[in-house]
Amino acid sequence: MGTRSAETAKQKMQDLDQALLKQFRTQVRTTGSGQFQDPALPYLITIKPSKDGHTIIIEDTRRRWWGRQLVKHEHSLDKHLEVVDNGPVAMAIMLLEMVVERKIPLG
Repeated sequence: MGTRSAETAKQKMQDLDQALLKQFRTQVRTTGSGQFQDPALPYLITIKPSKDGHTIIIEDTRRRWWGRQLVKHEHSLDKHLEVVDNGPVAMAIMLLEMVVERKIPLG
């Protein structure tokens, strides 16, 4: 990816709707699950509780159903991760940034 598209991707991540992001963080903190989709990006983040912590799923909403899921990540709630981890929402945003910057291979 060229520098121009890298700069564009970083700008998109900086321009995330902060009110929606705050609402998403609150939703996940209070219920353990939630969804986030910024109108400027074609990606949907879903966080759901799982046996070991949380499941983070990122989908490309431009696709119908086949091949829509881009990332599925199990986020553990182990005690040793608390020191370096800011929770499932921070992990989801980091994964979204990797998708936007095309650092994760997309199918």
